[in-house]
Amino acid sequence: MSANPGTMALYLHHVPGRLRVCLSKLKRSPRAVAPLTRELLAIPGAESVSVSARTGSVTIRYRRDVFDAEDLWARLHALGFLDRSGAPDCASPSASTDSLAARAASAVGEALASAAIRHVLDRSTWSLIKLLG
Repeated sequence: MSANPGTMALYLHHVPGRLRVCLSKLKRSPRAVAPLTRELLAIPGAESVSVSARTGSVTIRYRRDVFDAEDLWARLHALGFLDRSGAPDCASPSASTDSLAARAASAVGEALASAAIRHVLDRSTWSLIKLLG
């Protein structure tokens, strides 16, 4: 899949407290690393930010009770890293063989598995509380 270099984030991985997004416009833009890092660290709740111009990857560790993802998206858009026109061109490690649909299906599967695990753990916690109580 080809695209222009200023396109929208394609790859996103999220677990509570950690968010990773890959931005095509960041790739091969080492001058953008320091300003982007400063801007993202200014988001309330952001604890650490790792930015790689080599891969186009941004990883944010954050406090779940404070961090607002809408603030992140607004800042990325204001800085020109998100552009709603055009096809994305920043990929997960297996993107050369995966289609966008396959990655979307994988993300949905991951979300469902995560929800199932949370449900089981919640039930286990309540069972343990009942047993101890």
